[in-house]
Amino acid sequence: MREERQGRLRERFCPVCGRRVTKYYEGLCEECYRKLHPLLRLPSTLRVTICRVCGAYKLGSGWAKPRGPDPLLQAVKAALKRAAKPQGLVESMRVASFDGLRLRVVARGRAAEGMEPYEEEYECRVKVEWGLCEECIYAKSKREVARIQVRARGRDLSGWEVRKVKELVTNALSSTWRGAIDLVEVIEDGHGLDFIFSSLAAAKLAVSALERGMVVHVLETRKSMGVDSSGKPRARSTFRVLLPEFRVGDVIEHGGRLFYVMGFEERCVKALELNTLREVRIRATRRLLEESNVVVRREGGEPVMIISARPGEIQVMSLRDYHTYSIYSERIPLWVEEGGKAMLFSIKGRYYVLPTPPTTG
Repeated sequence: MREERQGRLRERFCPVCGRRVTKYYEGLCEECYRKLHPLLRLPSTLRVTICRVCGAYKLGSGWAKPRGPDPLLQAVKAALKRAAKPQGLVESMRVASFDGLRLRVVARGRAAEGMEPYEEEYECRVKVEWGLCEECIYAKSKREVARIQVRARGRDLSGWEVRKVKELVTNALSSTWRGAIDLVEVIEDGHGLDFIFSSLAAAKLAVSALERGMVVHVLETRKSMGVDSSGKPRARSTFRVLLPEFRVGDVIEHGGRLFYVMGFEERCVKALELNTLREVRIRATRRLLEESNVVVRREGGEPVMIISARPGEIQVMSLRDYHTYSIYSERIPLWVEEGGKAMLFSIKGRYYVLPTPPTTG
């Protein structure tokens, strides 16, 4: 009787529902307290702005690129995180359903300390507004934000180089979510290539692809263009991408040695050192690109057929005038095979039998 009487003394009436409870929160039973203290507060209408061109969605004062197969749902989730105001101890929040017009959200947590976790469900209306992100506005207006100038030192770009540069830039842009939206114009004047971009990020991506795929030297300059509508400084960037004077198949002089250019790899030049006829890889430094000299162009080589090859002598026949040459050689290089084709170069009074270069450069 005493324990029962003490239990009744500990009980209190909930002033809202009138129930007698032993555990109360700010004078209310748990059910009434939970009704008056929701876990979340959501706006009646959740507004989402999406770029009609690229699918980016507005997030605060900026824009975020979409990820995943459903950009609209992703935009709604991002807007929900910013709009939802936790009122209690919220452990998690998830989207239960979204039909394009209404959003159903489930939150798990507690309205106050001492309660067991529970779930609450909320609904709000979603209004989707379509617009243009800043980058797409620039692209639509063809505003030049960055320019890539591709040139070769002391010569025009070859046809192969033009095709290779375009391929690298196209592949780099197609690997991104915006694709080629930000490439405003490509100008080809017979001497070089200009790529005009409405986005600095897209231009930098293209430059990185050219640095990886070819041997180039890059110089960036920036010109102030005042401020934009938000007061931020505007600038126009120019990337001068310079290819070397030499091409595949040329003979060059660098550091007092002669090299036969065999190909280009990432930031390296693959070549034959003519004194030893050994294959080497030369780092594509600025010094190599600016200080090396072309001794003989690939067009200065003569296509020949190898008639015979033995230690001390290689006999070849010109495929132009069928003249035969007997050339002294201490050893027979691996690319010299009887009946095979090669290139004959006369450099500083000495003949060299060299591999036929690939049809590049």
